[in-house]
Amino acid sequence: MRHEQFTKRYLSTILLTAMMTGMFAAGALAWEDPLKGRYLSGAPLSICDQGSFFVGGVPKVTRYASSAAVREGGPPQQITIGQMYVQFQIPEQRRKWPLIMIHGSTHTGAALDSTPGGGEGWLSYAVRNKLATFVVDQPGRGRSGFDQSVILEAKATGNWNLVPSSFGRITDDGAWTTWFGHIVPAGTDLITGKMIRHGDPGDLDPAENSAEPSQAHGVYPPAFPIPPGPNSANPRLVARAGAIGEAPNPSNNTYLGLEYYKQLVPNGEVTLPGSVCPSCTPNNLNAIDTWLPLGLAELLEGIGGGILSPHSQSTSSVFHTVRILKERGELNLVKGIIIPEGAGTDLAAAGLVGSDFDSIPFLMVNGDYRPLATRKGNDAAVAAMNASRTRKVGPALSLNVEDPIFKGKLNGHTHMGMLGSTALVEFDFFLDWAGKNIDNPLLKSGCAARTNKK
Repeated sequence: MRHEQFTKRYLSTILLTAMMTGMFAAGALAWEDPLKGRYLSGAPLSICDQGSFFVGGVPKVTRYASSAAVREGGPPQQITIGQMYVQFQIPEQRRKWPLIMIHGSTHTGAALDSTPGGGEGWLSYAVRNKLATFVVDQPGRGRSGFDQSVILEAKATGNWNLVPSSFGRITDDGAWTTWFGHIVPAGTDLITGKMIRHGDPGDLDPAENSAEPSQAHGVYPPAFPIPPGPNSANPRLVARAGAIGEAPNPSNNTYLGLEYYKQLVPNGEVTLPGSVCPSCTPNNLNAIDTWLPLGLAELLEGIGGGILSPHSQSTSSVFHTVRILKERGELNLVKGIIIPEGAGTDLAAAGLVGSDFDSIPFLMVNGDYRPLATRKGNDAAVAAMNASRTRKVGPALSLNVEDPIFKGKLNGHTHMGMLGSTALVEFDFFLDWAGKNIDNPLLKSGCAARTNKK
């Protein structure tokens, strides 16, 4: 079937099903209407500036910028690739050093805006707590864009080696089995098995999807917008109106309709070239550890320093940012590192040693249900930092939410904790730790002077 015919038939199916089931009726939404219910949990924000800009990127001249119609391609045209989108909010009163938050795999900066259930996100909460805050979309992802010319050139020339062998993407059911629950019995899938939450009857505790699963957890559900919580599942997705492909086990339909899944996007950075790092082990770097570190380094250089807060996949890129700034003699620009759910914390892979973090306050918190292998890697990196005899700041920390220090307040805090019901509790802990470990004084005025712009 031709694409146009398929699209028309698909859309007709959606509209017909929606009308038959009354799904376009008022209230049949998973998201909160901000005109009727506030997302922000506190007083209105007092900001003096907000906006966006791009950093990094390089020009690329290609004959396949927009078409694969002919093998020889069209006329040479230039596109820009590898750039990084940055959005920001500046409070009227702020601390000296800003916070830079970086999303992880399959996500964009939207993960820091608001929770899927219509709650306050970390971006506004950081601003509320007097932090100038920058949120990025990784190069190759979201508003930063990706390089479509490699796909068009491959189609035109038949050289399919130009196309990445894999587009990383966390699937909806993959997110479920990694962070929220299981598909039982073990070895089945969404078609043949049944999805259950952590803490529910039949919970495979510890998890079945890792060679080194997380430690056993308590009998509690994930602290995340999952039915029966409000604004957690989209009725249109649950009813599978206009769905494409095989039908899943009907008992899974509710858990396959989470509003959260709409945030998941392909890791388009795989269309960007990698690079070579002589001091790294191994030497060949993938795209994410090539372009994101360059963008973050340029951002820190441009704003004069800041606190880096990567999530999951972007942790390794922040380590490479440390390496780049070390090579440039600008390591002082990193005023602190705060990591929710670190991954890729291998120092040697980024060409680093523990003493490179001597002057960098460092905190990492592992969420519930986290594989033991990941925690071991995080613990090893922190141990190397603390083993340095020349460390000048407080000890680096790698904590687990089960730690008694949290008094059970973060039970069920998932890998995507910034989008869950424990999000602000964790951020409050970050703020408290930063207040004790990062020298970040309040400024008399947080608002920059207005320049003569036209």
